[in-house]
Amino acid sequence: MQLKGKVVLVTGSSSGIGKAIAVACAKQGSCVVIHFRNNKQGAAEAVKQVNNYSHGTMITADLSEPGGAKRLFETLKKDSIRVDILVNNAGQATPGQFDDMQTWESQWNNIFMSQVQVTNEFIRSPHSNEIRKIVNISSVYGIPEMGNPDFPQYSAAKAAVNSFTCNLAKKLAPSVLVNAVAPGYTWTPPWEGTPQEELEACKNLTRIRRFVEPEEIAVTVVHLLQNDAITGEIIRVDGGLHLPNLR
Repeated sequence: MQLKGKVVLVTGSSSGIGKAIAVACAKQGSCVVIHFRNNKQGAAEAVKQVNNYSHGTMITADLSEPGGAKRLFETLKKDSIRVDILVNNAGQATPGQFDDMQTWESQWNNIFMSQVQVTNEFIRSPHSNEIRKIVNISSVYGIPEMGNPDFPQYSAAKAAVNSFTCNLAKKLAPSVLVNAVAPGYTWTPPWEGTPQEELEACKNLTRIRRFVEPEEIAVTVVHLLQNDAITGEIIRVDGGLHLPNLR
């Protein structure tokens, strides 16, 4: 797929990985819809960077709430924006005890159901007969042997994203190609302020001995969008992360 002229919706793109993906798509000539929930300033900065290469617009919605995805696509329709490519990136990791039922519910809605609902609206939205693409941002924590017991709710929700990706790819091909990218420790705003000792420990769990950069995730997303022979795959971008101490 040639990305020039395509309209790409990147959820959760006011900072971090989502912002990097938005800018990377813009560099390929895509028009990018920047979605945010609370970070309006970050979204405005993302649009500014996108506009250096193509055209960007921003839209707000709380995708973890019932009806949030529907309202987002109603706004897009009102603005006559037809989305060709969906990147499901929105969602924030929250640690929790196994018996913390509130975190189970909130992470399920924030991480998994938000992607399901946005994807459903995307599939139903007006489109041409040309091929469309979906890339879901997952996590290495969603891979069974890589799950983090300090983040059981997040790990389970990301595992659901992986299963959802594979089954959706089977259902929608060849008209819609669906893949996922599973980042490891990636340098994004939530890591800022973390004690240096903890950061070094995380780096030492990777073979590259550093955090992955958001732009490195974005490169992989762009590759999946450009390659029409890949669907139903979960691509790890984690610097050779191994978690021997998680048991």
